[in-house]
Amino acid sequence: MRVLHIVTYVSSDGAFGGPMRVAFGQAEALARRGHEVTLVAGAPVPEPQEYVQAGYTVRLFPSRRLGRGRGFASLISPRMTWHLLRSMARCDVAHIHLARDLVTIPASVAIRMRRIPYVVQPHGMIDPSDKLLARVLDFAATRPSLRRASDVLVLTDREQAEIAKVEPRAATRSVPNGIRRTATRRIGKQGNTVLFLARLHPRKRPRAFVEMAGVLRETLPDAQFIVAGPDEGEAVDVARLIESLSLGDRVSCIGPVRPSDTDRLLREARVFVLPSVDEVFPMTILEAFNVGTPVVTTDSLGLADLCNEYGAAIVTDGSVEGLASAVQEVVQDESVADRLCAGADRLLRERLSIDAVAELLEQRYRVAASQKAVR
Repeated sequence: MRVLHIVTYVSSDGAFGGPMRVAFGQAEALARRGHEVTLVAGAPVPEPQEYVQAGYTVRLFPSRRLGRGRGFASLISPRMTWHLLRSMARCDVAHIHLARDLVTIPASVAIRMRRIPYVVQPHGMIDPSDKLLARVLDFAATRPSLRRASDVLVLTDREQAEIAKVEPRAATRSVPNGIRRTATRRIGKQGNTVLFLARLHPRKRPRAFVEMAGVLRETLPDAQFIVAGPDEGEAVDVARLIESLSLGDRVSCIGPVRPSDTDRLLREARVFVLPSVDEVFPMTILEAFNVGTPVVTTDSLGLADLCNEYGAAIVTDGSVEGLASAVQEVVQDESVADRLCAGADRLLRERLSIDAVAELLEQRYRVAASQKAVR
């Protein structure tokens, strides 16, 4: 099949995070299965670019922020939308990694105008909102995009419920994230690095990570704490907190990390901590599992039940004290780390293989392509 993936933003520093990495992984897996895959996205480029990676084609288009907007919601990429309107006649099905933004929403409109069957995957980025602009956008474009999709691919029951609140007529279907088991796994005990790797956004709670480092000052005196990821509003507060807690010699902020370097950074860490709240299916947790690094996270994540079922991570209540206690347990008891890594390995093998995900996607694409032109 000729499959088109549409993503909001692609950059060398991986700033868009999980949705970009999920799209890349899906495109690669589908290409390995013989499909002709193209991925289009906005990007920090002055002119359109095209290249081939891992067996599929990537087309990037200039994007910019509208007005003084921050974050990805204010991004626009008119040239990408125009490209979709003009050049997509040879596409059998589109897979839109949909967000409430001005890149993928116009793209979904263009896909419907070209009468191309499509599925959407929101990655937890679309939920009910009381904001006036969001409600207007939802009425005009988000809800029709969800309603007219052959499938809305959701990660958890919680996300399915959130989508139903936005558009009750959306045809939701569960498809998990997956990962390819190719990364070199760490061997034996590592140093004493405790890692936060995520966007510096309030939902990710980087300040809770820094506060946790302060709590562990006495019990883990040799530990070093790394805050890695692009700023999305929290960097200044994180820096101030590090200074106010006198943690400058123990907590380092290293900024964005290239996607090609994330496995190395995770592999070198003694433990990976993700203090996020209300996230659906964080890919960094799967990546930590894949390289054999123990994970500490919170019970509000959509992945928490699976982690508990397989013993794949220490799932805390999200409090600073709970996070600190879990990190201390992993660092001081290697048998705990070994047990977590074994559970994570089993979870990836049994439930989160990218090849199994690609097979599910193939089935849904065929259903979409067999239908008549989009309603």
